[in-house]
Amino acid sequence: MLQLNLLPLTDSKHRKLQDTCSVFTTIATDAFDVIKRDKLSSYTRLHHLVYAKNKTNGVASQLVEQAQRYAWQRRKVASKIEHPSVRFDRRLFSWKTTRRGHPVLSLRASHERLGLPIRRDGAYARLQEHLRDGWVVTSVLMTRHYRFLGLLQKEPPTPRVMENMVGVDQNSNGIGVTVMRKGDGRILRQLYLGRDISLRQIRYENRRAKLQQYRDKNGYGHRGRAGLKLRRLSGRQRNHVRTNTWLLAKQLTDLAMQHNAAIAIERLYKLRRCKGQMSRKSRRKTNRIPYGFFRHALTHKSTQLGIPVLEVPAKYTSQTCPNCGHISRRNRRNWRYFRCVRCRFEANADRVASVNICRKAIQATYPVTKQGLVLPTGAPVSVPVRQDEEASWQPETPQSCKPTISIVGS
Repeated sequence: MLQLNLLPLTDSKHRKLQDTCSVFTTIATDAFDVIKRDKLSSYTRLHHLVYAKNKTNGVASQLVEQAQRYAWQRRKVASKIEHPSVRFDRRLFSWKTTRRGHPVLSLRASHERLGLPIRRDGAYARLQEHLRDGWVVTSVLMTRHYRFLGLLQKEPPTPRVMENMVGVDQNSNGIGVTVMRKGDGRILRQLYLGRDISLRQIRYENRRAKLQQYRDKNGYGHRGRAGLKLRRLSGRQRNHVRTNTWLLAKQLTDLAMQHNAAIAIERLYKLRRCKGQMSRKSRRKTNRIPYGFFRHALTHKSTQLGIPVLEVPAKYTSQTCPNCGHISRRNRRNWRYFRCVRCRFEANADRVASVNICRKAIQATYPVTKQGLVLPTGAPVSVPVRQDEEASWQPETPQSCKPTISIVGS
């Protein structure tokens, strides 16, 4: 998404843009009210109910369609329509040039087509660079402040066949990363990334808590010094997390390219906890994890480079011993320490989880038999299986075939 900066518009064009935004908001609001009133379950039903009424006003048919789809997309996440962004798809915008070669964005407004002159600045130069690299502008957004944003799309390259696997375990203290060779399960590298994100979040939370206490104690509200500082802090934690999450995704993709590896992450959903579901300390740690945005950033960066991203089940990844395969909640002594109650294997809990994520991803790639995981080299690797803690345990594979697990740096 890139911003398009326009030259100063005439009063006539500005009024027509205002009218377009007003018409779009009206159509979206009416469609949203119909969805809530009739409890519609399909967009086709909504289209048949409201399209004919909205089209009689002479508005462009595709603009009516975009307003209805906006209302349909917001039906589960909003209680009403407020300040929508007007979307112009490929049938509603085009690129033009004047006789002197100046670029113009041609938009189909509510009742007529407008030519908006584009400023030749750094944003326009970046847009041209992206277009030369194969990106295509699929739609243009107009915000309520009449800022224009271009949404770009590019066909991703075909995912390549990778020789190794990068396992990523995401938690509140950062992420543990393990690079494992697919052929024999050997660990090539282990490291930590993203610790500064968690530390900065803690500082922001503590600072905000103190300022809120001072504000409530003095009774000045938003007009006091504490209230003004709170307003300045607004959004800084979110911006810091998002910026560093993109940088973290870049580090992981560079690591995967260096080792010719695919990336495996946990399939995490609905981790947010409310008051009463966890202790206050544990709830803050869990809610601090930006797992959804991290998955989006990592998938975006990996798709551009043709790196496959695999999602594996998160169940028992931090409770499974990588040495003997025993699964128990007692293996986790605390947030960071892992000690197997059966074979006494000790290591960092995040690194153990990243090893198990690598193995799960490799198991999803290669077949599993009764003897274990069959790799291209023919060497079987024992598959972790949950067993009763009181039952006697014997390894299913011979000692000579049992892989040696070493946690680098533990």
